Amino acid sequence: MSEESSTDHAAKWETSNMMFFYPELVDMSELGTGPMNLDMKPPHGIGGFDPRKHASPAVGERNCELAAKAIRKKAQELLDSLPSDQRNFNIKEIKPGTWWSI
Repeated sequence: MSEESSTDHAAKWETSNMMFFYPELVDMSELGTGPMNLDMKPPHGIGGFDPRKHASPAVGERNCELAAKAIRKKAQELLDSLPSDQRNFNIKEIKPGTWWSI
């Protein structure tokens, strides 16, 4: 988590992710224009920065890029931690049907 990437509940980050991956499913007008409770309590159940002001597809794209980079880094660390004789999984590529063998 950082200023550039974080998590929340139905606020800036989750809404931005949805706007990036599934823009056709996001209707920001449903949030209205009135005051909004942003502390996870009813009636809104939103926790974080007001998505009406802070969410965008670009924020979702950057959040996804940073998450992918962090996952790649950790996966490489885990792979590098294996003894060299245990790094060959005898598969040509990782694809559906073979990913589980890692």
